Amino acid sequence: MSAQTPASLKVSWVRAHLALILIIIIVVGAVAGASTYYLYNSVNRSNTIFFYEALAPNEADFVQHQLIPEFESNNPGTTVIFVNLSGPSDVANVVEALVKGNNVGSSIVGIDNLVVGEVIYANAVSDLTSMLSAIEPSSLIPSAQKMIAYEQQVYNGATYLIPFHSNIPLVFYQKAALAAAGISNPPSNTTELLTFCNNCGPIMVQGGGSDSTATELYQWMVQFGGNPFLLNDTGDVKTFQYMLQLAPYFNPGYTQGYWGTYTGLAQAPYGQYQILDYQWPYVYNLLTNATNHMTDTNLGVYTGPSGPANSNHLLGGDVLVIPKGATNLPAIEAFTKFLLSSQVQTEMLQKLSWVAINSDAYTNLPQNFTAIGNALLSSIQQGPAPWITQWNGYADDAWTKIIVNNAQPSQVQGILNSENQQLYQFLVNQYGASTAQQYEQNVFKPISVG
Repeated sequence: MSAQTPASLKVSWVRAHLALILIIIIVVGAVAGASTYYLYNSVNRSNTIFFYEALAPNEADFVQHQLIPEFESNNPGTTVIFVNLSGPSDVANVVEALVKGNNVGSSIVGIDNLVVGEVIYANAVSDLTSMLSAIEPSSLIPSAQKMIAYEQQVYNGATYLIPFHSNIPLVFYQKAALAAAGISNPPSNTTELLTFCNNCGPIMVQGGGSDSTATELYQWMVQFGGNPFLLNDTGDVKTFQYMLQLAPYFNPGYTQGYWGTYTGLAQAPYGQYQILDYQWPYVYNLLTNATNHMTDTNLGVYTGPSGPANSNHLLGGDVLVIPKGATNLPAIEAFTKFLLSSQVQTEMLQKLSWVAINSDAYTNLPQNFTAIGNALLSSIQQGPAPWITQWNGYADDAWTKIIVNNAQPSQVQGILNSENQQLYQFLVNQYGASTAQQYEQNVFKPISVG
């Protein structure tokens, strides 16, 4: 998971199957700073597995220097070549090029679940149904189970992808600030959150616009019982009206808040802000490193306050696919099974704060990782929510008009109606009037609701 996502849908993605856009995929984008490796046809592929991904430098280093050597040591004679590409779209392009060039070889691909539709639509990946029993962990987290079930429903029983690692936003808070205010526990619901902010101080939100803001808004809207696909139903309106109540407690720098905003929580004595609303789990390791010096004594992390309707969370991350025409399937199966094993999933959870899709990874965590592990485990018991990327722009525009510009509560419905009409016109242009009307008739809903 990174701090960037494409601003709009690629043409090939727009053409993809609509139902795939509605799959439980949330906000994963181009990885900043990832390196690109180039391969040459002279590589001996007979006992070689090619693993393609798009990871941040620290993630790539972990895969290259820890995971792959572990696999190779347990599988003498097999070599894994890790190909780290610059972003999810590059991964999709490489998969399609390998298949079109009949040059797949023994390949497996980790791909952002926001762009996996491109390779499925291009008929470039294999149906994994025949090997699913061999590679799928016996114990999957509920969100991963729902992803596979939904995929099979969409594709008439076919399984083109299997979850690899996930990402779920959590809430971080300053324990010392709570203690000073005489508060024992962080807010458990939206009413308590208002009281908390009134007594304890500022809250930091990702209000800087673009995908960061849309991500946070989407989760709020689902938790208020809204349907973000409409943008203007009763729950959506209530969400923005609540955010207007919360806005006076926002940290003054909230309009610059994004996925990389978190260090203010570590400022002495009680932080520049006391609660950091919905940030990705990776910041736990950064807040507790040698620079920021936080520990479980003063850093709290949990699933966040529940909304009036539910406590559902967004689910992002990467999935595994096998390009069509791949060879040496037994070796690919072995490597895939290794990546999904409880041992590897535990290592990724502890080293990278990736949400493990193998539920066994959450057992017997070290004491210094129990807090973040328990928070993640609690979050994944909830259902994930679906996503449509183009929605980001309309949600961000509504945020600016309502929250940043301090609209009156009575203006919320009209502003959201306008955004709804723009979204409707986009759907008409890209998918046709019939599909757009289905949206307006509330056919498409967050999968997690209910």
